Amino acid sequence: MERNGAKDPDGPPESVGDLPGAIAARVEDIVRAAENEAAAVQRDLAARREAAEAEAQRYLAEARRRADMLSSDRMQELREATGELVERAEATARQLEALVDALTRTVAALQTDTDGKPAAAAPPATAPAAAGRRDLSAARLVAIEMAVAGRSRDEVDEHLRDAFDVDDTRALLDDVFGAVGTGL
Repeated sequence: MERNGAKDPDGPPESVGDLPGAIAARVEDIVRAAENEAAAVQRDLAARREAAEAEAQRYLAEARRRADMLSSDRMQELREATGELVERAEATARQLEALVDALTRTVAALQTDTDGKPAAAAPPATAPAAAGRRDLSAARLVAIEMAVAGRSRDEVDEHLRDAFDVDDTRALLDDVFGAVGTGL
């Protein structure tokens, strides 16, 4: 069948002899349509693959961002903890310096007698004044040891009054702990 001088490829063949050509044309049309459909499927798969890869990249970028944020937070926490440790170490060093100063004053006090002169060799133990001075030195040493061990001024005071029968401990405690109100 012809339309405006052209054959209709979808129409019936005009003769039996045209049948193989018509079948071949129809098969070509089917193959072409299948190829076009396959190409469309491939384009669709490629687009989906690209979308999946883009989504994976976004996911990885977000995961990296979160990991960086967590890492940054942890580093800040470590910096803060380190700062606190340094502050504590410095405070401990200041306390140690204060104790060393107290020990130095105590040693100096032990090495001089009440007149400010270097102490002479200890007289025999039978002299009552020497016994009192030795008791005071022993009390001072015990007070220093208790202060270094972290005991409070009141605890040391009570112990000195009980163990050494010392009535006035204020001067000795001021020497060990520093005068009341100086912050030592």
